[in-house]
Amino acid sequence: MVVILNKTKSARDRFSLVDQPMGGYGEPPTSPTHKYSVGHGVDRGNGYQGYSSIPYFLTDASVDQETKFKLVEELVKLGYSQPF
Repeated sequence: MVVILNKTKSARDRFSLVDQPMGGYGEPPTSPTHKYSVGHGVDRGNGYQGYSSIPYFLTDASVDQETKFKLVEELVKLGYSQPF
């Protein structure tokens, strides 16, 4: 499962919600970090150019608020409740 969180002209600036866990140590079992992370760029067969855990991505100052809102919206659709 891949959900694109923002549309950009440059593929390297794209963020996607991917079903690969990242982090999760110390998180409750209901946390989305046990199943999902955010991929940076495009997966061309050898993985994304970078990955972020969900809590880090939501606090990263370089990410615009609209993309963060889209991430929260998608996680709620998947059945997760806030806060993440």
